[in-house]
Amino acid sequence: MSDKKVQIIEAAMRCFARKGFHATSIQEIVDELGMAKGSIYFYFKSKEELLLSVFWHYAEKMMAGMSVLPEERQLPPREQFRLQLKRRLDFFRDNRELLLMLMREPYPKAKQEETLKLILGIRARTLKWKQHHISAIYGPSAEPYAWEAAGLLSGMFNELMHAYMIGQPPFDGDRMIEYLLQRLDDLMEGLIRRGDAPLISPGAAELALGELQTTDAEQEIRQLIRGLVRLAEQTRDKEASAERRSEMIGVASRLEDELSESIPDRYIIRGMLAYMKELAIPAWREPLDILVKKLYPQ
Repeated sequence: MSDKKVQIIEAAMRCFARKGFHATSIQEIVDELGMAKGSIYFYFKSKEELLLSVFWHYAEKMMAGMSVLPEERQLPPREQFRLQLKRRLDFFRDNRELLLMLMREPYPKAKQEETLKLILGIRARTLKWKQHHISAIYGPSAEPYAWEAAGLLSGMFNELMHAYMIGQPPFDGDRMIEYLLQRLDDLMEGLIRRGDAPLISPGAAELALGELQTTDAEQEIRQLIRGLVRLAEQTRDKEASAERRSEMIGVASRLEDELSESIPDRYIIRGMLAYMKELAIPAWREPLDILVKKLYPQ
């Protein structure tokens, strides 16, 4: 995404947070930036399209905080989860006014379906992220209850976040995260000790969340990646050596695997895309450019 697009999106975020989406005019956004009104339409066709880009920008930043950072990879699973929960809480605190606006205002009808799909996708990936950490922290005995516990943890987190967002009481973030982890300990100890059959079976949860996660856009991205793989397999151009074709096929396949993770690692994704651009011969560049735009639609 260009620097100018990011500047417009962040200016829109500030304006929407102050006045709300419906009360904010395009003129106020360009005044915030100090640019000519007509210039903004070079990047966004409407205020509704700009709001959807705000959602995407916000979602990418939030998901980045849920990834394991390189320096955290050697830490125990519980500590990794604690740090990610803290980043998530800090992100909500830092974007409090925008989040309150998104909670209070109805979505514009022009982009309602796309916005809903994005929200459902975030919900599915967030639940899968929690399930993954619960399994890693508590081990094999927790596996039958990991999805159920992820849903119950989400309920606790969301209720505490609601109070945190409206400022009553003014929580200490570190204490809140430690409180949640202690309640998760209590929950998992009880579920494992009692040994009752879970209400939400792992198979049912995977099926339901798979349907939520696999949006039309995600299906299109998978098809584009597989199309690139087929193109590389079929290419007999003298510019594309067997090694080059093999590298492109391998990286594209690994990209699809990474995008299937509960929280894809954006650093890995960007690195693979950069390498694919280096490998690309002219015949591969157009479909690769389309893929990049689908992954980063702003």
